[in-house]
Amino acid sequence: MPYSLVLVSAPLGALYSSLPQVSWYALLLLLLTVASFWAAYDEVLRSRMSANLCVASLAILFVFEVICTLYLTYTIVAFLVCAAGLMLVIRRAAFDGPQSVGISDILGVLLVVLGYALRPESGLATIVIFAPFALWVLAKNRNLASIARGAVVLLLIAACAFAGRFAYDHTPGWEGYASYLDAGRNVLDYPDMTVEQVRELAPELSDNDVAVLQSWLFADDSVFDTDLFERLAPASDHLGLSNVGASLRAKTTYLLVGMVAVVAAYGWLLHRGERGGVHALVAGIVVMFAASCVLLILRARVRLHVVIPLIAVAVLALISTVGKTERVHGRHVAPMPDVAASPALLAVIASVVLSLGVCGAFWYASIRPLATRGSAQTTEAARSYVADHPNELVVFGRTQTIMFRGLTAFDLEGWEYPENMIQVGGWENHTAPWATLLERWGIEGGDLLQQLPEKSNMVAVLNPTNMELIRTYLAEHSGREVLASVVEDLGPSSADPSVDLCVYRFTYAA
Repeated sequence: MPYSLVLVSAPLGALYSSLPQVSWYALLLLLLTVASFWAAYDEVLRSRMSANLCVASLAILFVFEVICTLYLTYTIVAFLVCAAGLMLVIRRAAFDGPQSVGISDILGVLLVVLGYALRPESGLATIVIFAPFALWVLAKNRNLASIARGAVVLLLIAACAFAGRFAYDHTPGWEGYASYLDAGRNVLDYPDMTVEQVRELAPELSDNDVAVLQSWLFADDSVFDTDLFERLAPASDHLGLSNVGASLRAKTTYLLVGMVAVVAAYGWLLHRGERGGVHALVAGIVVMFAASCVLLILRARVRLHVVIPLIAVAVLALISTVGKTERVHGRHVAPMPDVAASPALLAVIASVVLSLGVCGAFWYASIRPLATRGSAQTTEAARSYVADHPNELVVFGRTQTIMFRGLTAFDLEGWEYPENMIQVGGWENHTAPWATLLERWGIEGGDLLQQLPEKSNMVAVLNPTNMELIRTYLAEHSGREVLASVVEDLGPSSADPSVDLCVYRFTYAA
């Protein structure tokens, strides 16, 4: 779990050690999702909303819960858990003068810290959107107990971050990983630099080395180490207008921009006809949401698994503005007028029908293609090859998703990871399990790729483009001619069905 902190990873590790047959990780994500939306539904039902607006808000939350459960990722869950925790803390801190600590306060703080530990970036982005509540407490509530709650949340988050870094730096096999990950992400999580920019800072790299790096095939420690990433990081364009072009090519950018207007309209509806400073609070939330959207665009990080929870967090923050003191009952609890077909009733029905339509559309447009991506024949061929060659180390070079085709979260948890399979294309290298796997196969020095032509019991599953990159890389770093022969054609790849994935064996020319 390279992105999560020790508060989450250590208990999960202990649970897996005790009962490995239970899908603890998938269960954790689902339970946290349920808990997050339970807190959100409860907040709506306790609020000062009218009956019609209450039903519409519940329908909106239902849509988000379905989408976030179908598209289950720890990034999304981290956003939701942090937002739910902040809702529970804000419930009393923003609009009451709490003197004693309540159960909602404890649960709220726990959820915020858990969400931050699950993925710190998600937690920080959520806190930014909820930040106007801090100004509200200081300007309007001015209650010491409320201010203390905010201070406790920040202190615990800082302690969680410190504990996470300490665990990385002092756990055997992980000592240098945090520095490696931070430096590497500062280079590769942003639009690619030009070859000239890279070689100016790292002249030892060839043009092909740069292509290997930017294709996420950087598996050799002697070439792509922490020092290299630290030298390249300052030149990477982390935030700038030059990234806008890349963002505009993504459909999610237009969804995000459109949702800024929708979120603003929802905030206006929640407080239509009201007077007082609450409109400034709503405006602050909308502004922070819009600013977060702009930052995503300027960073070229407009990804669906970030856009969805960011919108959900903005909605949850707006729902928190309709909070009330514990002495006031929400207006929605009054009986609805017995009108068969009033415009308000039609609006409620429309919101329910629309929510079901949005859920269905999301499944059809996003979930169904993911579940069926790639060829079932290719998946079966890849799994069969790995299973039939237990004495070969099969290196998957950004092709590993074909092994996971059609697997749900629980299927994946129950799937026995082959001992002769290793994945290249992420941040798995430099971890303790990676080092253990290399040691088991007699690979020393951390140079996985450069061992391909050296060992007869190593093959690689690649598309033709990446095969040529690896072949050239091996030739340049060995000073010898390297040949690549097809051992088996597995079938169409998941990324591009017009291109076949093959099992390649690399050898030196005689």
